[in-house]
Amino acid sequence: MQRSELKAFLRARRAALAPEAVGLPRGQRRLTPGLRREEVAVLADVGLTWYTWLEQGRQINVSAAALARIARALMLSPSDEAYLFALAGLARPEPAPARIEVPAPIRGMLERYRGPGFVLDPLFDLLAYNRYADFLFDFEAVRGPFARNHVWNAFMHPPRRVLYQPNFMRSAANLVAIFRMSHAAHPDDPRFDALVEALVQTSAEFAGLWEQQETAPLAALELPLYDARLGHFRVHSTRLPIRDGQADGATVFFFVPVDAASQACFERMTELVERKAEPA
Repeated sequence: MQRSELKAFLRARRAALAPEAVGLPRGQRRLTPGLRREEVAVLADVGLTWYTWLEQGRQINVSAAALARIARALMLSPSDEAYLFALAGLARPEPAPARIEVPAPIRGMLERYRGPGFVLDPLFDLLAYNRYADFLFDFEAVRGPFARNHVWNAFMHPPRRVLYQPNFMRSAANLVAIFRMSHAAHPDDPRFDALVEALVQTSAEFAGLWEQQETAPLAALELPLYDARLGHFRVHSTRLPIRDGQADGATVFFFVPVDAASQACFERMTELVERKAEPA
């Protein structure tokens, strides 16, 4: 059954791919609507006889590397590629997530900003932060495999719940809705599924929000916050996506005070942060 499905799948995908899509001329003598077998073999850098046998569903040795090249040659979608590997009885190699480097100008901007600022990658893992953000979030206090993840800590690190008072669930719902959009934009990154599975198993609140299927844009949002040293205050959570080859997909978050009372809390925060930085 697997070999029969593999045969039908490869033939269908080859027939559906126009030669122009891969830079080949159609010509006047082409009898097939899509690619020829020999063209797929050349594009995938495999032998014609071997590819013919694969497409015929014969029992032959197939490597993950060769199958990946065939998937690229046929321009398969991520789900189609996963299906191809399943039919061939092979584990699909997971791509290593690209390492994001926060550009020096962004780090400099964080350092100079006299308020909380931090950078998250598409998974919402923490990449960089300034002293004022650390004052509020105490980033180094969390341990474990998801210690750097903003979504995980919102639900699993109790002090974060206190920070997002008095309406934690409203803030959490917005965070999950934004995270869902990022998850959909990165279907090949296995870290998303691992994080969602862990949160669903450990947080009933996250599981409930995840089941609601809500989405939200990465737009500025007004947030009420609470810190025992500062009291209640309100901020504009300003989100700025980074458009840089080194850090595409990352986002800078800045907290900006909403009103005079919140500005006074920021001034108190600055005083406390600067006092802590003074040499003993």
